[in-house]
Amino acid sequence: MEVTMSIKEWYGFIGFGQMGGNVIKSIQAKDYLVMAANTAQSDLDSLNIPEECKYHILGGYGSSKERRKAKQLLADNNCENFDLLINEIKERFKECRVIFLVGSSGGGSGSAIVPATKRRLQAETDKIICVVTCIPDKNASIKEYMNCYEFFQELETVEGNGATIIIDNNRNKDKLILNEQLACYLDAFLNCETNSARGVVDRAEIENVLSQRGACIINKHGSDKATTQTVIEKIRDNIYAPLEDDEVVANIALVNSNDNVRLNEIVDNVGKPFATFEGWDYDATVLAISGCSIPYKRLEEMKKKIEEDKETIKKNLTATSERRLTGSIDFLGDITVEKPKPEKKKSTRDLLFL
Repeated sequence: MEVTMSIKEWYGFIGFGQMGGNVIKSIQAKDYLVMAANTAQSDLDSLNIPEECKYHILGGYGSSKERRKAKQLLADNNCENFDLLINEIKERFKECRVIFLVGSSGGGSGSAIVPATKRRLQAETDKIICVVTCIPDKNASIKEYMNCYEFFQELETVEGNGATIIIDNNRNKDKLILNEQLACYLDAFLNCETNSARGVVDRAEIENVLSQRGACIINKHGSDKATTQTVIEKIRDNIYAPLEDDEVVANIALVNSNDNVRLNEIVDNVGKPFATFEGWDYDATVLAISGCSIPYKRLEEMKKKIEEDKETIKKNLTATSERRLTGSIDFLGDITVEKPKPEKKKSTRDLLFL
């Protein structure tokens, strides 16, 4: 007897590091297949998800925002940890068609492991491998900016397709709210296939959007609030890193909940895509755009900030290694105190003839 898979079993989510784990928690609540992987057992212990969904990378106790430290942990013992991790993913998610790798670009574990894992999975499986990440906010440390820039440098070198969804931490001080919104939007898009006689965005078209290399945004609007204007406004005022103003776009998918949104006006605002997909009679209006440029302008701003502050950072890091307390203050050592000469013990005779 053939077993029919649930739509949600087509999609797997693996979270790396603290940010990845928090996103996975929101996704798992919507009944998707998930795994949270971390170098720190304490971070895994803090996640309210089933224990079987947790994976501790052996020998790790956190990476303290050090990408190199996390990479070295995977490389130890002839990459044994890395092989174990990849094999675990391939076994757990062997039935999935699309795998989402989730991790912060500015952290340690997620920033280091996500690009390398995407490279391995694309080489060793036939699945669509997407990335979900976040970029640091304006108050982040230079270390986080450096990690973020290196993350995207590395991700850019990974061959193959698969969308990259990039949350902007400037959009809300409460990052957990951003995670919840992302989970809501993704869930709405992954389940937007309807039975409308007017037209649907079918499963193949959803995968087409997700398979496209480059930045991807997904927005959701309530049926009573969706108009062409509100949909267009949210293309740039949302939870994601800002899109480049270069009109680079591959796919636009619009699933309507009413008759108030015009796809042609969205195209005029975003740029001319290679393909458009439109569906109807959904309980919300969902717009997905993929194949866009990654946020180069934002990344160049980070690079400029790193360049501006690098001399100060180098000075601060070396200052505590300098010997600045020179010269002796032991002036007491220069004082010579004459010791009294020992008196000759007087004899009884001496006492008589003083």
